[in-house]
Amino acid sequence: MAASVADYARRRQGSGEPDELPAEASAKAGAATANERGGPSPRVAALLSILTPGLGHVYIGQARLGIGLAAGVIAADTLLLVAMMGVLARFWMFAVSLALLLALWLFIIVDAAVRAHRTPAHRQYSRWAAAPAFVLAWVAFAGLCAYAVHAKAAGRLLWFNAITPSMAPTLRAGEIFLADATYYQSRAPMRGEVAVYVHPRQPDVHYIKRIVAVEGDRIAVKAGRAVVNGMAVAEPYVDAGDPDGPLANMPEARVPAGYVFVLGDNRGESVDSRDSVAHGPVPIANLIGRVTDIAFSYNLARLGRWIGTPSNM
Repeated sequence: MAASVADYARRRQGSGEPDELPAEASAKAGAATANERGGPSPRVAALLSILTPGLGHVYIGQARLGIGLAAGVIAADTLLLVAMMGVLARFWMFAVSLALLLALWLFIIVDAAVRAHRTPAHRQYSRWAAAPAFVLAWVAFAGLCAYAVHAKAAGRLLWFNAITPSMAPTLRAGEIFLADATYYQSRAPMRGEVAVYVHPRQPDVHYIKRIVAVEGDRIAVKAGRAVVNGMAVAEPYVDAGDPDGPLANMPEARVPAGYVFVLGDNRGESVDSRDSVAHGPVPIANLIGRVTDIAFSYNLARLGRWIGTPSNM
């Protein structure tokens, strides 16, 4: 464009006409000169937005918009936490919340870069206002993260990684699952539920097993299969293992008041209530959540699979 403007000027001089540019040409020349002087960098705006959503907009002088976008991301973060707590501890809610958060963040990055590219060089923008905004934003995010850590430690935010095959094939080692931390606050445990609980012999350890009998029930195990109150339980989800293996057979016993009897679905690879020394029955007070569904699996077909009760498997 600079060459075309120069040619136009030479033609004007050669014709003897006044050396003036049309208004449109003058505007374009001014814009070109302004861009050559430099302005807010799109790369810097994008990088700042990656570090903290909204920070890139503060950098290019649009602080109000940046603050609003940062507030939107914090709201999306909060929704993601809520999606993993209480009755909303479901995969679909987790997936929607995470997708919303990532989409919003990506939009902010792209929008900041585009706005920086379109910002005229003469327009004021701040190279340093981003620093205090960065600190304030991270204080807000740190507060949210601190709450999440505290909620998980207090048993209100439940996601777990299956590190052993004791619940296979229901849960495979390496899969991450969600649990409803409020479920047993208002409901009594029921047979068939998959529960997360504090280990009765190790207070600092969380276990996951299936409740097969509740207080007052008579429970026996024959060839790896549960027999409750004299009736064989239909357990299509169970890998019974070797019918003559260790703990594959247990004589009938009554579940004490205030306790539940739990078994792993992979009966041959599970340490559970059958072992009275290493585990034993679980106090109802130790139950901290009912498992809902699978949040992550290397097998994508298993994502979102409900495992909370056998009727919904």
